[in-house]
Amino acid sequence: MLIGPRRALLIGVIAAVAATIILVPIIFTLNAPDFNQIGVRLSNVTIADSTEQSMEIKPIFTIMNPTDVTITTSKVDYELFADGVSLGSHTLSYEDVPLNGRPAIFSGMSVPVPDSFTLQFDDKVADIYNKIKDNPDSIKWRASGTAQIESTLTIATRDFNNEI
Repeated sequence: MLIGPRRALLIGVIAAVAATIILVPIIFTLNAPDFNQIGVRLSNVTIADSTEQSMEIKPIFTIMNPTDVTITTSKVDYELFADGVSLGSHTLSYEDVPLNGRPAIFSGMSVPVPDSFTLQFDDKVADIYNKIKDNPDSIKWRASGTAQIESTLTIATRDFNNEI
């Protein structure tokens, strides 16, 4: 018994869908930018407001994109240190923001990505808290963490650790 035209069409459509499911991820992986070239660093930390009980700290991260593809970030997880004392772990997240609202990092550009958090006065951080409050310019800031970098359908995690 020969295959009829309807059955041949159905087999062809199923084969095309299967080929698409298999080939699309492979094509996007082959065209993905070299995420190892992308850099993330802490570029500045400012103190916005300071009282006896709390202070608002604003770290700024710079994401450098030397590739030829536009990228964006959905999340930066980091731990901030002031003169070697941890001020806690924080997350800067754009995961609930649509792609067109996230910071676009165009080819060959660097983009600052600001964050803000409130540091509460505590006996554990009393010495560094007072030092930051009295003279924030004398502090050696360090951040270490990961940034989730996205391009089209490719997502990669970049580690960073730097001091300013």
